[in-house]
Amino acid sequence: MRIICLANSRKHGGRCIAGIDNKGNWIRPISSSSKRAISRQAREVEGLEPEIMDILEIPLHEHGSAEGCQPENRLLKEGIWEKKGKIEPNELLRYCEKDSPILHNDLDYVRAVCFRVIPTRGWKSLQLIHNKNVSFESDKHGKEKYRADFVTSMGKRMSLVVTDPVICEKLRKKEKVSNNCLLTVSLAPGWSPNRNIPKRCYKFVAGVIELGRQ
Repeated sequence: MRIICLANSRKHGGRCIAGIDNKGNWIRPISSSSKRAISRQAREVEGLEPEIMDILEIPLHEHGSAEGCQPENRLLKEGIWEKKGKIEPNELLRYCEKDSPILHNDLDYVRAVCFRVIPTRGWKSLQLIHNKNVSFESDKHGKEKYRADFVTSMGKRMSLVVTDPVICEKLRKKEKVSNNCLLTVSLAPGWSPNRNIPKRCYKFVAGVIELGRQ
């Protein structure tokens, strides 16, 4: 299956890869491991880490475990990943969603119980947005962790954890990151610190594409 890679983010010691196919449908390759993360060995393309905007050919099954909120998941097949080219940032603008809540609501999470009442055909856990006024800042809850802060097209302010390792490394080095960005926002499976707190599916920025200075 061929996709444009729009996310290669940290996940449980491996990576979460996601992108869109030639029809604009989201695809998230997952492994058969309990955490669904993709290992370095599985995802390497001729010995190199896949990059955002790479056009990748990935051996995938037609279906994969939705993990309670992720209908885009496709289970990996055995085989080699191939790079078929690269897309330009401006070519991705047509895939951006406008004038809609980001992944179901205006919060930084969705209650896991909501997916019991939302029809499965209405589930989504990946969304591409364009924002010209994104600011990146340190996350007060973790050393060398960062957040993307922005106001949505609906006028709602959001602050989401960034898991794109390339952008996090730039921020760690105090390098400038454009405030004019494409953001791949992803929704994680439900999680709770203990049994007494209802599970939440948290949103995070899994991929950042800089479009230029503003």
